Amino acid sequence: MTKNAKKLLDFLRKYIEKNKISPNYEEMKEHMGLKSKSSIFQYLEYLEEQGHIKKDKLKSRSIEINNLIPFYNAISAGKPIDSLSQQIEYIDVNSFIKSNKRNCVACKVSGNSMESYGIFEDDIIILEKVTNYNSNDIHAIQIDDSEITLKKIKLIKDEIEIFGDHKNFSSIKYKKDRIKILGKMINLVRKY
Repeated sequence: MTKNAKKLLDFLRKYIEKNKISPNYEEMKEHMGLKSKSSIFQYLEYLEEQGHIKKDKLKSRSIEINNLIPFYNAISAGKPIDSLSQQIEYIDVNSFIKSNKRNCVACKVSGNSMESYGIFEDDIIILEKVTNYNSNDIHAIQIDDSEITLKKIKLIKDEIEIFGDHKNFSSIKYKKDRIKILGKMINLVRKY
């Protein structure tokens, strides 16, 4: 994304959050420091083609920001993997997340150790990056700064116990300092 396209997108995001309506072309032109609106039309077309915004061409001030988050093609729900896989694209999660959360990522589930919690191979989970955590939530965790996995956690004094599918995965306890919470699962998407 070009520097000016990002500048316009950031302006749109802030303006819409504050005013609950998109700015008019004159306001966008002034914010960008441009002399004519033609560049604004080009930037908006680019942002729409890239999936960052949508607009109704028949209505004025109808720009909406798509809630795009990074999508990773695998998170382990079984044997931990060395890291989150490569980010492969961005996905629009407006229909999955009600609020406009920008601190989220989506991951495709690899493995079957979370089936007793209704999470299956190839499901897509939405993770919100968090710094605090609660027992019985499902989190993406990193063990010893290397292995990453999706598990339900339970806090026990200075330890964290991780749980997967009761049939296939015994719970394991780790000292808190060995576990880094990467994100809390807030939604699940299943394609049929």
